[in-house]
Order: sequence, then structure tokens, then C-alpha cells
Amino acid sequence: MKLRVALTLLLIIAALSALGACGKTDDAGGQNKQQATASYIEAQSDVSQKEADTVKRRLVRMKEVKEVRGASVDNDIYMALTVEGFDRFFLDRIRKAAHDRAAEKYPDANIHVSTDRKISSDLKKLETELSGNKLNRKELKKRLKKIEDDMRG
Repeated sequence: MKLRVALTLLLIIAALSALGACGKTDDAGGQNKQQATASYIEAQSDVSQKEADTVKRRLVRMKEVKEVRGASVDNDIYMALTVEGFDRFFLDRIRKAAHDRAAEKYPDANIHVSTDRKISSDLKKLETELSGNKLNRKELKKRLKKIEDDMRG
């Protein structure tokens, strides 16, 4: 009887250990971290998105960020970050860190960073239209101005 209980406990411990080792972890803190996503549209758009794509490449490396959306026109760069879970308690810090990363690369640009889900959705639609060459520069400016107004509330 004691042998059966000991064997059952041993099997349970082995199973839990195996399950615990299945998760993919990053080096900072051992938390699960999946690669953040971003769509790069510079090559597909008639209106240059080089600045936006460059900033996306910098922001996608932030551990708190799950997805990056963005667009740029003239000297304005608009970014929306998707942040989930516990990290949502630190949105101010995350936005500031993202703004600082973007400003390192483009110090003279007007950088707008949001963690609002509606802004992210609007920028996703805008990216889709840009990649399909359905927007010209004038319409892009108009749509980004609306997004900027929405960011300010």
C-alpha cells in the first residue's frame, strides 16, 4: 500500500515537472514571451512608410509589447502598441519607453504613441489600405489627423 502511494506521488511529481518545462521562456524573469508581431508595409505602399517600419522594428523588441501597428506621413509617426495582461498596469511607462526608442532614431519627428485598442484597430485598417495602395498622401494625412484627434480624446 505504501509502495503504491509512493509510486503515485512520484508519477505526479514527474508529470508536473515535465509540464513545467514545456513553456518557452525568455531570459528576463522566466516569464512566457512570444514574439511580438508587426506588419511592414514599406515595400507595398506608394506612400513611403520607411519611418514607421523602422520604428516598428525597434518597438517589436520591447518585452511588454504583443503587437505594433503604425503609419507615417511627412514628419509625423503614429504607433499603436498592444499590451496585455499584467503589463497593462504600466501603460504610461511603456508608452514613454516606446516614445523614447522612436525618438532615438527620429529625434526631429513628431511621434505619437498609443496603447488604445481602438487606435490599434484604426491603424491596422490604415495599414491594410496602404499595402493595397488604396490611399494617396492627402487621404493618409486626413486619416492620420483623425487618429491623432482620437488619441487626444
